[in-house]
Amino acid sequence: MDDTAFIAALQLTDSFFPSGAVSLSHGLETFLSDQSAETDLSQLLHNYLERKIAPCDLVAYAHAYHASAGGDAERLHQIDRYLHVSLLPQELRQGSGRSGRGTLETLRRSVEEPLFQTFVAGVDAGRSGGHLPVCLALLHSIWRIPERRGGCMLLYTFMVNFLGAAIRLGRLGHRQAQGLLIHFRPLVGPLVEQALDKPLEEIGSFAPLADIRAMQHAHLSVRLFSS
Repeated sequence: MDDTAFIAALQLTDSFFPSGAVSLSHGLETFLSDQSAETDLSQLLHNYLERKIAPCDLVAYAHAYHASAGGDAERLHQIDRYLHVSLLPQELRQGSGRSGRGTLETLRRSVEEPLFQTFVAGVDAGRSGGHLPVCLALLHSIWRIPERRGGCMLLYTFMVNFLGAAIRLGRLGHRQAQGLLIHFRPLVGPLVEQALDKPLEEIGSFAPLADIRAMQHAHLSVRLFSS
């Protein structure tokens, strides 16, 4: 990865980038609102990474990256639709779409590559939802960020957003969050490797309690996050 691609990677992973992902807690807010239950944030994050993000978002990302490298906009929309129906809780599905479309909208006038503009036009026309993993895969391919590095970026960004939500909800300090990021470093590579080898038909997650918490989020009387 050359310097230009490296800077592009930093730009997309920075919380300064206005994708809207920082407004999501992925159901964490509901977990922490239950005062009768103890929530082990480390174990919960591990479960999210291993059972939700890697086998679902990351698999879609890998296939979208290959479609982007081949210049296949129709395949991108197909993968995007596949991911859409794989995200069962409505709030998670909506959050992923909002973040993806926020990413596209931010770069609409800055990225002139025909494949990007074709995909944006298709999302505008309702051909697919424009989910974040697919949008990131498209940009990573265009900006020559290697697929494996991009997969690591996707997991890292999720961890930062998840832990950032825990900090804003008052359940974690910044030093603890940094410690958890260090703790989970060795997990990222193997999860990426597994996801890159999976066929699209095996996309899916199994974290029923996390899905239930995500569904319950809409019914909280007070909410800081949109999911």
